[in-house]
Amino acid sequence: MRAEQMSVEQKVGQLLMIGYQTLDLPQEMEKWIKERQIGNVILFSRNIGAHAETFERVRTMQGWAKEAGHCCPLLIGTDQENGVVSRLHEATAFPGAMALGATGNPDLARQIYAATGAELRAAGIGVNFAPVIDVNNNPQNPVIGVRSFGADPAAVGQFGEAAMHGLLASGVIPAVKHFPGHGDTHTDSHEAIPVLPHDWQRLTQVELAPFRHCIEAGTPVVMIGHVSLPTIDASGLPASISQQLVTDILRRELGFSGVAITDCLEMAAIANSTGVPEAAVLSLNAGVDMVLVSHTHEVQRQTYDRLVEAIENGEISPARVDEAVNRVLALKRRFLSWETYAATTPPAFDRAGHEHLAKEVLAQAVTVLKNERGIVPIPKQAATLGVIMPRVGRVTLAEDEDQQAEAELLAASLQAYSPVQCHFLRSLQPTREEAEQAFAAMAPFETVIVFTYNAHLYEGQAQLVKQLSGQGKKVIAVALRNPYDLGAFPEVDACLAVYDHRKLAIEAVADVLFGKQKPTGRLPVRM
Repeated sequence: MRAEQMSVEQKVGQLLMIGYQTLDLPQEMEKWIKERQIGNVILFSRNIGAHAETFERVRTMQGWAKEAGHCCPLLIGTDQENGVVSRLHEATAFPGAMALGATGNPDLARQIYAATGAELRAAGIGVNFAPVIDVNNNPQNPVIGVRSFGADPAAVGQFGEAAMHGLLASGVIPAVKHFPGHGDTHTDSHEAIPVLPHDWQRLTQVELAPFRHCIEAGTPVVMIGHVSLPTIDASGLPASISQQLVTDILRRELGFSGVAITDCLEMAAIANSTGVPEAAVLSLNAGVDMVLVSHTHEVQRQTYDRLVEAIENGEISPARVDEAVNRVLALKRRFLSWETYAATTPPAFDRAGHEHLAKEVLAQAVTVLKNERGIVPIPKQAATLGVIMPRVGRVTLAEDEDQQAEAELLAASLQAYSPVQCHFLRSLQPTREEAEQAFAAMAPFETVIVFTYNAHLYEGQAQLVKQLSGQGKKVIAVALRNPYDLGAFPEVDACLAVYDHRKLAIEAVADVLFGKQKPTGRLPVRM
């Protein structure tokens, strides 16, 4: 079937991707798929349990689609970037993009994303909204950071291509994001419209370069961000609804002929300005092929109805609608099969092998940023060490509430080498009272290891580290997220970056701290 043979409702069903709020499938999803012919669903952590359970729920949705006469299976997607944005609860704790960038080896990105794809397939998921190919050259960026492979456009393109081919090799559709680039921004598009003020020469050399690279390498999907480029579109419209950025730049200048999908239109950058239903119409007219409305049933209904209305009254031309629908159908025919969901058990994968791969890559990622007095590695005969650890939680809306480390468990990785006395901070922005409690707890110790988490953005953490250094102690700082932390406390004796706060990453950095592993990571951003 082609778009020309479909009803307006069937076409809108292929142009819209929706999400739902519960773990179990709500009754309304069956109605969406059967009655409104919705052909695309996004899953978040709230919808995902064990791999086998998720696979069964996906099989149920695919069964509804087949029963309702869909010409192709549903496109089921999620954001399994790894690192700080990981939706699969049972997934291996694979390193995120910046940790991969720190290894200097794109082939490791290919291996990690091939393994990621295998785990996605075990959950029945066919498209991954990854890799992130934004160039993170702004330390103040609140939302990208370690989700990026680094600050060098050429390296980001190479790692992005490798990740893309890893997913493709596993049978999962990659969707590179966030076109035209979200790295050099001070604003999170979940909260407002970020602006890239750069001219065309700069944009082509930096922001657009990884996208051009991955388009030439064959990416089938590009996700469009809600980023404004006033030098390209003087109206200031976000890229996701800008014809100049989607049709003129992405399509004509960069030559992309695959499926373009928006980032979620319920993000504040769109919802608080244009509004979701109207933005959906503008997106399709701009050259986008699929619009994403992830969360709210009523907004999804309004958007569906508005698209039907816009197609019926000619606000979106028949040719534009059919072009978009045919692109979506071609993508599905290339990658999806009803037979995949006929199986009653999900495809198996090598869990032990994946864990070993994750540990190996995280070990290669650990980067020594400073070690002027040679206090790393720590001597094996060291007395009890003082350790300060933050309680890590969600810091951006791109992450999930449950993506946090249990600091007490992480301390065990250090205790395997040396007796340690841990003090746990209650927040990422410790108050003066919390800092005083930390100083008192660390008073008996000559050497203190301080784990930081975006201390360059949380002044309370930075001041704590500075004051500890001023007390004459040997201070080793370990940046658990962005490596920019060193710039916030240049006084420290030693600083390491691990780009991750989970158990496997702590084990990797402990091996370096105590000399079992030589650090080989290279800083992928500029300080």
